[in-house]
Amino acid sequence: MTHIKKILYLLLSCTLLLSCELETSDNGKLDGNWQLRQIDDLSTGSSSDMTYSYIYWGIENDLLQVRDIDDGNLTLLFRFDKQGDHLSIHSPYRVVTKDQLEPMDDTEQLLKLGIAGTEDTFIFENLSSGNMTLRNELYRLHFRKY
Repeated sequence: MTHIKKILYLLLSCTLLLSCELETSDNGKLDGNWQLRQIDDLSTGSSSDMTYSYIYWGIENDLLQVRDIDDGNLTLLFRFDKQGDHLSIHSPYRVVTKDQLEPMDDTEQLLKLGIAGTEDTFIFENLSSGNMTLRNELYRLHFRKY
C-alpha cells in the first residue's frame, strides 16, 4: 500500500509541474536592469554625465519600466517591440500607486529621460551583457547593466 501512495504522490507532483507554464522572453541580453550613465545631445554634440543620477530602465518580456528616483520616484511603464536593431516604445503610463496607473502624455518629462515622445524608436548601437547604447532622433543613451 505504501508503494501505491508513493506512486500516486509522484504522479500528482509530475502533473502539477507539467501544468505550470513558464513565460519566456526572446529579448536575449536586453532583459534586465539598466542604469542610465550618459546622455549625448545629437543636435549640440554635448554630453551629460548621468553617473550620479538615479534613472533606471527595467526590461522584461514586452514591458519597459523607467524609474527616476531623483524625481519623486517617478515610475513609467511602456510597452515595447524589438525588431532587429530597433526598439520601439509606446503606450506610456505613470504609476500613481501600486494599484493605479494613468496615461502619460507629458513629453517634457520624457525628454529629460532621453525619450523623444510618447512613441519613440531607438536604434541599438551597442548591446552586450554589460553595456547598452541606444540612439533616437535626439539623443544617444549609454547604459550599464547592474
